[in-house]
Amino acid sequence: MRRLKNFFLGLFIIVVVGTLLFMYLDISEIKKYQQQLLSYNWFEPALIACAGVLIFFGLLMFFATFKPTHKKPGLHRDYEDGHIYITRNSVEKCIYRTIQKYDEVRQPNVIAKLYNKKKNSYVTVKADFFVVSETGGIQTLTDRIKTDIKQNVEHFSEIPVKNIEINVRDQKTSDTRVL
Repeated sequence: MRRLKNFFLGLFIIVVVGTLLFMYLDISEIKKYQQQLLSYNWFEPALIACAGVLIFFGLLMFFATFKPTHKKPGLHRDYEDGHIYITRNSVEKCIYRTIQKYDEVRQPNVIAKLYNKKKNSYVTVKADFFVVSETGGIQTLTDRIKTDIKQNVEHFSEIPVKNIEINVRDQKTSDTRVL
């Protein structure tokens, strides 16, 4: 629908500006056509009205650039009994609280991305952290963390978690091992 509106607005601008330019040109070959258009009683008021409409739309578009956008980077959910807005920061705090339950994990860094789709909104999570050197079974630890993050975020936000990427950093080399 928006494309259709923009198409007609663009077409209107082209026609009005083209007509104004046609009437402004001082070329002897087109003087006869200009005089013929001016002989119609409706032409000049219609041209002035169209120019006024263009000025009005121009002013609206100009002042709309200064209006703040109200779409914030988060998820908007509508329910029968109300509306809820979930920020990326709140989801990341939920993930931090989940990771902090594990004593083996140090210096977590979390990035959550929220995708607001009309029917299927979802969350993706990327987490980096160090694991204590004496900890054995890093794979089982990361699997437990993944399931806990998925459960807690889905419970908190009521939005499915589509992907969780866990990167365990090695303390000695500071390289990333993706598990």
